[in-house]
Amino acid sequence: MPSLQRLLALSLLAGALGACASLKAPAVRVASLHLDGVSVTGARLDVAVDVRNVNPQDLRIERFEYELKLNGQTLGRGYQADPLMLGGFKEDKVVSRLDINLLKIPGAVQRVLDRDRVDAEIKGAFYVQDGGSLRKLKFGTRGNVDLRRDGGRGRRD
Repeated sequence: MPSLQRLLALSLLAGALGACASLKAPAVRVASLHLDGVSVTGARLDVAVDVRNVNPQDLRIERFEYELKLNGQTLGRGYQADPLMLGGFKEDKVVSRLDINLLKIPGAVQRVLDRDRVDAEIKGAFYVQDGGSLRKLKFGTRGNVDLRRDGGRGRRD
């Protein structure tokens, strides 16, 4: 009988591990970009992203970090430090502040910010609660963004 109990325990453990392995990174899309001020050496850019949980179970995102490229040029790195709870198959908008050092980026990128539309690429990682530990889930996406849209809507952290 002990071998039957061991077999049952192993099958339950394997099922639990399989469920954890199937956790997928949320889908991310740059919704809008809003230039929120320029100084001699830098600029502040509000990056609004739509985050969609592609999992049926609720997902607690502890934080995320990302790199933003416009028309192939790296603009900078940003992060979201406040936790976000996403229900299964639900979506939320998060606005993150990205500080741009204008001394480190080419003039071509500065001119891109004056356009109506831009090709944006965002890639990074979510750190989500998975049981009692944090799990890193990588993401990346590209899209064309209308810079005239208001980037201030949604959750601001």
